[in-house]
Amino acid sequence: MSSTDDTAISTPVDIQEPKGTDGVRSQTSLEPKPPVTTKQWLLVLSAFVVFLNTWGILLTFGVFQTYYEQVLLPDRTASDIAWISTVSAFMMLFSGLITGTLFDYGYLRPLLFWGSLLEVFGLMMVSLSTKYYQLFLAQGICTGLGGGMLYIPAIAAAAAGLQQFRRAKFIGLIASATGIGGVIYPIMFRRLVSPLGFPWTVRVIAFTMFGTFLMSYLTLIYKPQKNSLVRPLIDKAAFTDAGFLLLVLAGFFCSMAYYMPILYLPSFAESKIPGFSAQNTDLAFYLVSIANGTSVVGRLIAGAIATAIGPTETATLAAASSSIILFLWIIVKSKTRMIVWTVFWGLASSVIVAMPGAMVPLFCPSLQVIGTRTGMFWAGVGIGVLIGCPVAGVLIDVKAAEIHWWQLQVFAGAIMTAGTLSFIYPVIQVRKTR
Repeated sequence: MSSTDDTAISTPVDIQEPKGTDGVRSQTSLEPKPPVTTKQWLLVLSAFVVFLNTWGILLTFGVFQTYYEQVLLPDRTASDIAWISTVSAFMMLFSGLITGTLFDYGYLRPLLFWGSLLEVFGLMMVSLSTKYYQLFLAQGICTGLGGGMLYIPAIAAAAAGLQQFRRAKFIGLIASATGIGGVIYPIMFRRLVSPLGFPWTVRVIAFTMFGTFLMSYLTLIYKPQKNSLVRPLIDKAAFTDAGFLLLVLAGFFCSMAYYMPILYLPSFAESKIPGFSAQNTDLAFYLVSIANGTSVVGRLIAGAIATAIGPTETATLAAASSSIILFLWIIVKSKTRMIVWTVFWGLASSVIVAMPGAMVPLFCPSLQVIGTRTGMFWAGVGIGVLIGCPVAGVLIDVKAAEIHWWQLQVFAGAIMTAGTLSFIYPVIQVRKTR
């Protein structure tokens, strides 16, 4: 994409630097680093709001899952209900194959505008829903499509508009909005659902999202220049790039495991941990906010670590740590252990979803395919999310007399381990090019 004063996505300063023998642009320590421009700050702010209202809402579904199981849809299994959120996540991520390419064509502004309206409209329809199919269409399909029009273009814009040497740090800052949304929205739901009822609770959340989206609109004062070069929805060259393919595979496996604790933590605590269901009903719901709150810290720390050692290496370490934490979930038997485990899970797992925006550009031959390859990567992640939680729901039956939580815990740990192993070759490849 060209870099002009009228473009919202200004080409990073280091794009014109000479390449070394390995074909990778470098910025030596002797060269002065350019300051962050106003356009770049506006892109970061806009992407921050998008993360707040896309991933932030998705990570809130744990409280929706429990409410649906206990109140709104008591005749449905956990696996049935999990399909609502996983389809929403799949629609949001897999649609990146199309929205990423539309971003490459220069349609950032209409994507963010219509996507935000569609997401808010979907939640408004959720507030009117009482049947499973209504919730599936409104929260699963409509909200997911809206999020898909927002998420991939926003992160691709931020990645394309930031120099490589500061990309990881700022994308870590952007990703912290996920945790903030994941703290605010579950608490709003829990505190409002009793006095206001479910319909008005969801409407309040939707109005809050709309208000923050208005702030995001104000940042879109620069119109990106449309690129007339016709590009396919899929970059065929990516299928010959072993590093990129294994990066996608790593994202697929990690995403299968990542969403399981967020979705099932309240149910696990209420059914398995003494003291949660009887004396501390609210605390079971707040576990989602605790995990998401600590994830804010994790994402901010991840940005600093990734700047020092690299985003791919940082994600690999986080995946390995998350694997260990998931296996340790089996020994969680008390309220104290549950809270401590949730804190560590939030810290480690958040790094995995914070790094792709900085990782994927490292496996792109040029800025012109950042949107396309970002969409391809998140499509793989979307398939993982779609499969993971319903499978986990089959492994457990929250309405059974005895719930075999260990099956979910071992499955999640094994899948996360597979993701960790898949990261090894991409790390080797990216380190060779430095």
